[in-house]
Amino acid sequence: MRGTLAEQEKATIYQYQLIRKITIKKETLWSHLFIILILTLFQLLMYRLEGAIALAIGIVCTQIIHFAIIRLTLLRVDEPDSRRWNWRFSPPWIGYIPISHIELALFRRLHRHLLWLGLCAIGVIYPWANEAQMISLISWHIWFLTPRLVSLRQLRKVRRDGIVRIQPREINYYHR
Repeated sequence: MRGTLAEQEKATIYQYQLIRKITIKKETLWSHLFIILILTLFQLLMYRLEGAIALAIGIVCTQIIHFAIIRLTLLRVDEPDSRRWNWRFSPPWIGYIPISHIELALFRRLHRHLLWLGLCAIGVIYPWANEAQMISLISWHIWFLTPRLVSLRQLRKVRRDGIVRIQPREINYYHR
């Protein structure tokens, strides 16, 4: 009887039911990549060398801003667990992304902070940046966040107390 009860407790702790699976279609992925290609061509044709430098600065600065905001927000709203977050470089998940499960409410809050605080941080840089750098920073910021925000939009009607797991080509929403 005792062994059975212990097994049942373990089963209820680790039982999650898959509620929603959002698959990222190839067409969506290619569209996302095509958008950044258009931005890159625009920057290079319009601003030449200054545009190329702005593209590099935009990628690096945007990732630093995202990393800082995520880490600071996690310190404030959740116990920081750096093992659950890591860098990913495969489209559409580029940047500092959770590699393990994360609570949906926390994921939403983080990305709300990331969107608005990122734009504010870019706004603070405005006096020292030229036109090409501002276009690059804002464009990269929005481009890196778009897959996450679109996924959150698709999960807007599910219960907030579930968890999300980001896979290379899909997002899974589980409920306890």
